[in-house]
Amino acid sequence: MLSGLRALDLTNEMGLFCGKVLAQFGVDVIKIERPGGDPTRYFGPFYHDIPDPEKSLYWFAYNDSKKGITLNIESPEGQDIFKKLVKNADFVLESFPVGYMDKLGLGYQELSAINPRLIMTSITPFGQTGPYKDYKATDIIAMAMGGIMLQTGEPEGLPCRLNPDHAYCLASSNAALATMLAYHYREWSGEGQHVDVSLVECVIRENYREVPMSWEIGHYNVSRNGGYMYRGKVFTRNIIPCKDGHVAWSIFGGKVGANDNRQLSNWIADEGITDELKDIDWDQFSLDTTTQEDIDRIEGHILTLTSRYTKRELEDEALRRGIRLSAVNNMRDLYESEQLKFRKSLKKVKYPEIPDVITCLGQLLISSETETGVRSKAPLIGEHNKQIYEGELGLDSKTMDSLKDRGII
Repeated sequence: MLSGLRALDLTNEMGLFCGKVLAQFGVDVIKIERPGGDPTRYFGPFYHDIPDPEKSLYWFAYNDSKKGITLNIESPEGQDIFKKLVKNADFVLESFPVGYMDKLGLGYQELSAINPRLIMTSITPFGQTGPYKDYKATDIIAMAMGGIMLQTGEPEGLPCRLNPDHAYCLASSNAALATMLAYHYREWSGEGQHVDVSLVECVIRENYREVPMSWEIGHYNVSRNGGYMYRGKVFTRNIIPCKDGHVAWSIFGGKVGANDNRQLSNWIADEGITDELKDIDWDQFSLDTTTQEDIDRIEGHILTLTSRYTKRELEDEALRRGIRLSAVNNMRDLYESEQLKFRKSLKKVKYPEIPDVITCLGQLLISSETETGVRSKAPLIGEHNKQIYEGELGLDSKTMDSLKDRGII
């Protein structure tokens, strides 16, 4: 889809997913590591829990489909080599502290003078400008400062983080999109540009729905509701326990929820639990006029039903009855999903470093015209040094040995 384009990936954990996305869309992404390997190779988990920079499952997950070279960009010779690579690059992805690249003589102004069509995408905690631009932040700090943790957790409990690397992946996704917009602009204008992505601002944008919706519908400030939804006057469950886990379903009022509520009432009656819910006029049912006592009584009957069945049994019967209910899947459920198997969404990738085959999500989307998804395993340390330095830059083996001995590559 994007074959013929090249990106030089200098990012750390904040931006690794950006390079992965571009690589899976066909960009020739070269991950540039410091000699000896990138620090994220020491992030766990590791294969069989044995720390090894060549067996980090974290590294495998975020760097598939990329090539890999080693280069010390803090050395003058390394900087010269990097500039040579920039001449034929379309994108530079970086997540260094603000001003670091400028200090090395590798900032956007210097690189764009070499390649005016170059697009540099910078991912930093707070962006390239402002009073916070030099502050540091981690994934969990970005989630906290961006406000999303305020909405996550039990009502009486502490704010909770989302999954690890949530903010990093969110910022990387935004960065990949912004990079493509800059590329579209370049195709029209012939000009490159510097793209500035803030980790925290990307998280803030996640609040775009819950914050205004909470105020517009219920006239309350968004808060933590755990496995419940607050509807202005009442709480309703949206995560319901069952025999082997949980299912997702919630009571809705009016026409939006009438069919679900009616069909679930019939199911509960068929099970011999109660006929009471069949007497409710679900077309007129409103969460604005019902009481918490009513909701608790209705949900008590629902809990009796769900306690009898597994999540898959509930999902299958709900589908048969036309009820919008879903199992809360775990990783094994996804691995065994017939839907994912049919679409060939899971791909097995062989790593020579380990005897097992890694199964991963193999594609971002299905296109009628071209393939996307995992193209190759994550690279070993310096795996493509010879291909890039000798094959493309024309360095001979003697020069390569000298550069390696002096810690340049």
